[in-house]
Amino acid sequence: MTNKKRIIVLIVGLILLVMITFLALGLHGRNQGHKTSRSQTKVTTSSLPKGVKSTDWDLVLINKQHPENQEISFTQAQVGDKVVNQKIQQSVIDFMAGAKAAGYETTLVSGYRSIEYQKEVFANVLANNENNGESEEKALAETKKVVQTPGSSEHQTGLAIDLAGNDALAKYPGLTGEMDQFASQRWLIDHAPEYGFILRYPKDEASIKETGIDYESWHFRYVGVKNAQYITKHHLTLEAYLKALKAREAS
Repeated sequence: MTNKKRIIVLIVGLILLVMITFLALGLHGRNQGHKTSRSQTKVTTSSLPKGVKSTDWDLVLINKQHPENQEISFTQAQVGDKVVNQKIQQSVIDFMAGAKAAGYETTLVSGYRSIEYQKEVFANVLANNENNGESEEKALAETKKVVQTPGSSEHQTGLAIDLAGNDALAKYPGLTGEMDQFASQRWLIDHAPEYGFILRYPKDEASIKETGIDYESWHFRYVGVKNAQYITKHHLTLEAYLKALKAREAS
């Protein structure tokens, strides 16, 4: 083969190599685009659980934007020395039993709290912040980050619980996000949806902005198994989930 022919073959080979490379990159880019699209369309009105309505009893929303200043009437039931809505009594018992079977003893720190009791909780945390040297304004702001104002706490529904692994609670009796350092607390967080609960206040910034409450590794809210699994799988807050349900209902 002459040098001229060798050069022509080399040039053609390089051209083919470049074309193949661009083709491969193009396919990869399209595949990546499809992946992104699937990720972005996971939470659509058509993908939401069938038969669920934003007005269902287990999806009642109470927060700072949707306060309830009157005591809520429901049938109360005991779990140990704590009170919960009777509709979730067995779910709480099963949740704690599941943790025990996995090797973790737990304590139900709190269940139902009346508006009057919430006033006491809020006042105590506020006073503690002020006693720690914070200004009145800062103490109030810091308190609102971790305690719902009276009338804005979902504990008054009887559907929310504060549940902690005994070892985590022993180290952090005041309840802090750092309790998730313990395997017991991580088990509760990971397995909550199996019993119809969600971790109500996740730690990512978007969730904190939506809920208005800082990360709480101990606060679980009953929403039903179907809802809990969907909310957790799609990394939603209850607020975001209800917004999606209402959008479906309006369409």
